[in-house]
Amino acid sequence: MILTTITVYWNRPEALRIWLRCLKAAAVPEVKHLIYFIGESVPAWWAEDTKGVDIIALRQFEAPGRSIGYYHNLGACDTNTEWIMKLDVDALPHAGYFKALMPLLVLAKDREWFNGGMFYLKRYYTLLNSFPTDVYEHIMRNRRSYSGSSYLLPAASNFICRRADYLNLGGCDEKFRGYGWEDYQQMYMLERSWLGRDPLPGELNLGNVTARCRDEISRPKACELWERNSQLCLLHRWHPASTDPSYRASMDANRQVLLEWIKYDRSQ
Repeated sequence: MILTTITVYWNRPEALRIWLRCLKAAAVPEVKHLIYFIGESVPAWWAEDTKGVDIIALRQFEAPGRSIGYYHNLGACDTNTEWIMKLDVDALPHAGYFKALMPLLVLAKDREWFNGGMFYLKRYYTLLNSFPTDVYEHIMRNRRSYSGSSYLLPAASNFICRRADYLNLGGCDEKFRGYGWEDYQQMYMLERSWLGRDPLPGELNLGNVTARCRDEISRPKACELWERNSQLCLLHRWHPASTDPSYRASMDANRQVLLEWIKYDRSQ
């Protein structure tokens, strides 16, 4: 085994089965998968549908008040593979994704890390249940027709790094809550270690910290991986934006945590 993917799941039944079908189609012997069910039971159909894929489901009884990053930390401790990967439940690998990824991990330099970006599909294409590689290639050649976003290149963040690097750098700050911006902190720490310098020099404040992380770390790293191998982009399954008012409050609080963490890290 070379890589463990870490997925954090709660209350997304419409996405779970499609994600699992894509995972099974992309399965390779070098990769295993770890999924945390947060505050809910593993579905009754799980055992039957996961036959043929190396996946471990762990139930966590606490409600999703902790950060997703908390479970990335937990996953890094719960596995023993050289590499780990954040893999969201709406991030769908096509059938050849992990096969294409393996050679890059074997040849990676010390402290090197990657960002598995996603191409954002239109709502209509959420009806597809899996993505054979030829379908993926057609989508990526015709991105404007299939895009659910004005940004037509790989975006978002599903970091891929050595487990030891992640743990030695301290993992995700546990001040984050819920979800939002915790992945930017994790990518910032990995990129600073890789470059040996601050990847975001200059002024950082609440008004620009997330945009700079996105534009100067997340998106460039996602595009870099795709440029190295055109098979290495995930497909984002469309879902409606959250209408929970607590979500926005969590995002705003997490932005403050991100800024304070980076400023503290700079001072060390």
